[in-house]
Amino acid sequence: MSDHDPYRDGPPVSRAERTAVIALTAAFALLLTLWAFVTPMFAAPDEAAHFDAAEQIAIGNGWPDPGEMDLLAVTYAEQQQTMTVSAADRQTVAELVAQNPGSHDYPNQMSQHPPTYYAVAALVLKVAGFFHHRWDVGVMVLRLFDVLLVLPMPFLVWSTVRRVTRSPRTAVVGAVALFAVPQLAQIGSAVTNDAPVIVLGGVITWLVARTMTGDHRWRTVVWLALAVAAVCSVKGTGLPTVPFVAVALIVAGHGVLSVRARLVRTAVAGAIVALLGSWWWIRNLVLFQTVQPKGAGDLREVKPWGDQTSADFGVFINTVWDRLSTSFWGQFGALQYSMTPILTDTLTVLSLVVVIGWAFRRSPHRGVAIVMAVLPALTLVIQVQDNFRSYDDTQVIAGVQGRYLFTSLVALVTVAAIAWRNLLSAPADRARFGTVFRWAFAVVGLYGLSVAYRGFYEDSHLQATFHGLGLLANLTPIGQSGIIALLVVTVVVGLWSFLAVRQLVRAGGTSTTAPDRSTIDA
Repeated sequence: MSDHDPYRDGPPVSRAERTAVIALTAAFALLLTLWAFVTPMFAAPDEAAHFDAAEQIAIGNGWPDPGEMDLLAVTYAEQQQTMTVSAADRQTVAELVAQNPGSHDYPNQMSQHPPTYYAVAALVLKVAGFFHHRWDVGVMVLRLFDVLLVLPMPFLVWSTVRRVTRSPRTAVVGAVALFAVPQLAQIGSAVTNDAPVIVLGGVITWLVARTMTGDHRWRTVVWLALAVAAVCSVKGTGLPTVPFVAVALIVAGHGVLSVRARLVRTAVAGAIVALLGSWWWIRNLVLFQTVQPKGAGDLREVKPWGDQTSADFGVFINTVWDRLSTSFWGQFGALQYSMTPILTDTLTVLSLVVVIGWAFRRSPHRGVAIVMAVLPALTLVIQVQDNFRSYDDTQVIAGVQGRYLFTSLVALVTVAAIAWRNLLSAPADRARFGTVFRWAFAVVGLYGLSVAYRGFYEDSHLQATFHGLGLLANLTPIGQSGIIALLVVTVVVGLWSFLAVRQLVRAGGTSTTAPDRSTIDA
């Protein structure tokens, strides 16, 4: 085995490329921070329940069995102040607890998840002294904590795509693609256990890309196993990473490592995951005879179909398509403010056509593309199967969430990058693609933010009024001057990142063509 791997080293990172990645990361951080302060309190999907779960641990309530946790009365009181009490006049948590002790008679379904994220979030709240501050300060502390968690996403996309394609320009444009998913910005800036799952999914994909392109070191296998164990300890949506990594480790090194060596590496990784990441799921199987009990089963009763009726598969598929595509790209608030379906359907169809048509054609990267596609495919199949089972049992199509695919977002961007490079073989065509799509990605991101703002503050009308802007200034925890300053800084850094990417795209960077390095040692 050689210590020097020219593929691993790849083309040197130029100053322009480094500047572009730094600028994109800064712009991503500020965009998510802006989302965090523009979004009203508890106006992201399930945010009140996620915050309540962290609050429960922070005040010493522990972690009850699935279905046994009720929403705190103080959380219910906080919800009543979100749009009716200005930020400056909101009460402290201590004051609200004194006025609203105990629990509210409404289940908090988050008890179905491992307590890992909520325990860490509770620690963050206690360090911040949330009990003696206004309650919205605690919400913002956890929102910004989640922003920090997902901050590595541009780097992970850039590094993964660069490793696979060896193209600096493609890698940077891939990182820009994150801005075209406004739903990621809202979820990444909200209080949610999706945040660590998203970034851990990105880390796992990045490490898989390394194993598939010649990095066969044991430390990479161990880090991969630790990342999978971590994501499995946070949420069930991380479980598809287990077979994904198993497939990658079995395939990686074909032609270099023996079958026995690859099986041993897979077994060792599996043992680490089982030892460190299976505790919650084994507990559920032992105590409740199911992997994940329902956290709020009473909210949706079993309702069998009659003798003359049955689940309508056509209705189910139509509903799943609409909800998945919309909530992947942009469906804001409590999923009530959607980007136009004309755009979300176009983005979905275009992505599927290009990926299915060109990602898996014979090329040096086909093996990587096939393995990368395993994670989103498994996630989608598991989710749709669970959705249909729920529909068949209750006659209600529920739980269809595009954000659950964000665990595989880095994999999706990587597969799309491979597909577009196969489709556009001429350097001039690729340069035009980079120019057009960097504009398109930015426009989609800004449009998504405008949809959310108009939904929150303008009753979804196509306008920006003094009343709506005043409402935002009144409700955001940083007030009028703070939100203006944040907006200005975000615009300035956004322009810097746009110009940095333009410079790199025009220069073209350097890239080299290499064989499929799944067969070459690192």
